[in-house]
Formats: sequence, C-alpha cells, structure tokens
Amino acid sequence: MATYNSDLQAAVDATSVAKDSGVSEDLATYLREQLAEREIETSDDDWIARTVAAIEKDPNYMIEDEPSDFEAPDLPQDD
Repeated sequence: MATYNSDLQAAVDATSVAKDSGVSEDLATYLREQLAEREIETSDDDWIARTVAAIEKDPNYMIEDEPSDFEAPDLPQDD
C-alpha cells in the first residue's frame, strides 16, 4: 500500500466536500486553491484533471499518485 502526503489528501478531501456542498462548480480551480493554502504548487494539469475526475466519481477518493512535480517536504531527522 502506497502512502502519500497528507496535505495532498487534505486538499483533495476539501475539494470533495466543496463539490458535495455546492460551494464550487470549478473543482480544478478549487483544488489548486486548496493546494496553495497548504503551500503546494504544481503545474501538473493532468494530475489536477485526473484527481477532479476521480472526485466526481467517488466523494471518498483517496489519492493514488502525486503530481509529477511534487516535492515532499523533508521530514525532521532524529539526532
């Protein structure tokens, strides 16, 4: 089982809630805003489109991959 960045999943979850509650019809823009709030930038439009399509099909969508240009933050190292 793969694990992915929790901030990515949180942005996807927020987008799913926005869709279900009717807050936004432009889910791609909403997802980008949610990513930006979490200080995640991506130019991977294909990932955004795939993720929005998956949210449309399944409101409980769990991400299956990361944007191609995503760089996970370094985890703190134990000394």
